[in-house]
Amino acid sequence: MPDPRDTTMETISPDTSPEAQQVLFDLTRRMPVWRRLQLTCELVQTTRLLMLADLRRRFPHAGEEELRRRLIARVLPREEVVRAFGFDPVEEGY
Repeated sequence: MPDPRDTTMETISPDTSPEAQQVLFDLTRRMPVWRRLQLTCELVQTTRLLMLADLRRRFPHAGEEELRRRLIARVLPREEVVRAFGFDPVEEGY
């Protein structure tokens, strides 16, 4: 595994310098575990909201239940969605 302190390594994002990435890694490493968990939960919630916004844009007439199924279809494997919800995202769209 590469050493995250090695500033010659490739950065995670192309618009971030190795030095800025190193600062982010150092700050994250010094954060309390509860704060890292909180940030992770916020990231998951933000991702969910962005996916729902995209679904609302793509399916403007869909009700909340349909949007929920389509969101689940983006997260779970197709076979599980078909088995659990009787909804085939390949046929009905993600």
